[in-house]
Amino acid sequence: CDEFFVMDVAESLLAFAPQFVKDHFQLISFTLLLTYVLFLIHWLISTDWEDKFNWFSLIISSIGLLYLHYANVLLLFKYEPLFVTVWAALFFYHTSTWKTNYDRIRKEINSIASLKPFDGSLLRFFITLPTSKNKAGQWNPPPFRNGIHILLMFLYGTLISLHLLPFLIPQHCRGDPSPNCCRYNYVIESMDTKSVNMNYCSGPVRIAFAGPWSTGKTSIISALLGHSYSTAQIAPAPSTDKFICLSLGAPYSDPIQSDDYERRRNCDLMSHTNDITHNVCGRTLPNVLDVADQNQEFKDFVFFDMPGWQPEYGEDCTYHTFYEQLITKMDFVYVVWDVNHGKVEDKFASFFRQKARGRDYDLIYNRYDKDSSNLAFLNQQYGKMSNAKEIMSDGYTLKVHENTTAMAEEYEEDLRRLRAKILSVNQTVHDHRKITMKENLINHRSKITGIQSLRKLKIGDRLIHRDLNIHIKPQYSALHTFLGVEF
Repeated sequence: CDEFFVMDVAESLLAFAPQFVKDHFQLISFTLLLTYVLFLIHWLISTDWEDKFNWFSLIISSIGLLYLHYANVLLLFKYEPLFVTVWAALFFYHTSTWKTNYDRIRKEINSIASLKPFDGSLLRFFITLPTSKNKAGQWNPPPFRNGIHILLMFLYGTLISLHLLPFLIPQHCRGDPSPNCCRYNYVIESMDTKSVNMNYCSGPVRIAFAGPWSTGKTSIISALLGHSYSTAQIAPAPSTDKFICLSLGAPYSDPIQSDDYERRRNCDLMSHTNDITHNVCGRTLPNVLDVADQNQEFKDFVFFDMPGWQPEYGEDCTYHTFYEQLITKMDFVYVVWDVNHGKVEDKFASFFRQKARGRDYDLIYNRYDKDSSNLAFLNQQYGKMSNAKEIMSDGYTLKVHENTTAMAEEYEEDLRRLRAKILSVNQTVHDHRKITMKENLINHRSKITGIQSLRKLKIGDRLIHRDLNIHIKPQYSALHTFLGVEF
């Protein structure tokens, strides 16, 4: 019983430990045990209080680097003035002690025989004056007791520099055409999360077409482009079985060529989403395709033609994760719906419950016919996607009539309105991206790790409170512009 009690206590304590400790528990346990044994032996054998203090100082500096700066930056940030004062005081103490010892070596190096071999050697910085003599009455070789001060000067100097680094813009972000995006990526890459660590805050506007199977997503995309894209498949049964990224405004219409890095960069989000899928599910999704298209009207956009959601996708980790992550990273999603394939699965609906219709997504009632429209059924399905009690009315619902001779005029007018609505997204997407970036930084602020976590935390806070605030005009000083210094 006692053994189980001890194990329960140990597990409870480990639950409160930072991620760095959890990931390296065995190594840290061994290091702490060895340090305790060595410190205990040294404490019992040595009567030199300076050595005891140096050991204590080494433990303090190690905690500062490995625990505070690496894994518990919020605690460090909260009491930063106190910690900086401690680092500076100990840095000054070890620097002055080392200098005093070295000045004595320089003064006596030609008068004490055991010091002469160190004249001109780098080792002279690490030694102190000998304290004992041999039987012949000559001084013994000097002890290397100044080395501990050099080590501690380096450790405390590193700690102090880590508090100064947050005032410098990352070098690779200076002169970047999108400095906020560059700094955001610099911060977000260290966050302990599988889903928020990717550059999707700049580049073309990303529009996804999603929904149940065979609701006409590919047909609508083809109609908007004025032609079918090169790999489009349109049929009454489910035909789009791949996640397709359409990079528009290209000089050709084909799957993206291997050396066309500009177009590939526009579809890089697909690779990132697959990386997340591999992290979550242990495997990637193979049916992903990047396609270029010559359409110039939407050259500032990237369209994503997603496979129609089917019930079995909810049980497939790769499909579910890829679908969810891709929708999360879109600037806008059009959920294409029709009355014939209109059932919205609960797991698909869950992707939209934390999103706002009109800001993050909208529904397209495809193959609409006013004589047989069923908005009651649409509202029933829309209720699964929304936490609000909004009712979709006929006048405020995006509709695309059936593409028939009888409905030709209505169909063309529907496409004209849809084109205009999609193009209007380009006017608000940058503010929306700023809001998304800000939300990501706030939600994952406590998960920043790494030796430069304080720098990333402070840059992130400046982005949250200043540069990503859409209601405040950014103001930069000359130091920021020319020297890359920010406060």
